[in-house]
Amino acid sequence: MRYSRAMEKLQPIRSKDNDLYKKIKSYTVPKYRKRDNVVLVEGQKTYDEAYTRLNCLYTIVSESYYLKNAEVGAEAAEGVQHVIDDALFSSLSELKTSQGILGVFQMPDFHIDLATLQRVVVLQGVQDPKNVGAIMRNAHCLGYQAVFLSEGCAQVFSPKAIRAAMGASLYVPSTVGDIFDQVIQLKEAGFTVIAADLSGSETLPADLTSQDKIALLIGGEGSGISPEVLQGCDYRFRIPLQPGAESLNVSVASGIVMYLLNTPCNNDQTNE
Repeated sequence: MRYSRAMEKLQPIRSKDNDLYKKIKSYTVPKYRKRDNVVLVEGQKTYDEAYTRLNCLYTIVSESYYLKNAEVGAEAAEGVQHVIDDALFSSLSELKTSQGILGVFQMPDFHIDLATLQRVVVLQGVQDPKNVGAIMRNAHCLGYQAVFLSEGCAQVFSPKAIRAAMGASLYVPSTVGDIFDQVIQLKEAGFTVIAADLSGSETLPADLTSQDKIALLIGGEGSGISPEVLQGCDYRFRIPLQPGAESLNVSVASGIVMYLLNTPCNNDQTNE
């Protein structure tokens, strides 16, 4: 994306009373992003990925970013619409060291067809956005095709979750809904629901194959999966841990179980 000479005509916004600044500032608060159905993306790499997959409403760059790209004629954000002075831009950024570019994008509207899927993840009560983002990244890397979230989970498209996902949330469709309804719909669609649970077995089902439709259910950081939801699961599995070890971080545990479910021929290794 090449720097456009037309950018030279843009005048930086320098007042907190500017209407656009106030609108973008409001999007740092979750309820206003939800109200306007938007996603706030910061950082060059994530912005570039979002630009290719989502509808961009606003592109905002800091004055120093703007001047640097103008001076060298380097690649910059296509369609830059607004330049904000560095101090104001810092008030929009959640990063200690900002890259000087952020975008406001339309929230994606994913369509998930269960009939076409083999591997999905279901999250109940995962409240840390960094964990939600990391699980999205795991899902993308390990070939899981959708993520279902209970209504108590952190937002997939919060700025922290987006950064932790490293762009994965743009590729893996996600949806938020009632956890009981989600489990029922998955079972009706032919999925075997496997819960990652500390009270479960240390072995996976012996008849599990790579062709089975599997939904991996992951519980929240503190409370785990509720007993009521566990009753609807087909199987409970726990990762064998060394004596004295209490538990793994939820995003780390999710990655391990996702991998094991992708390689059923290796399941007997968990007994060794």
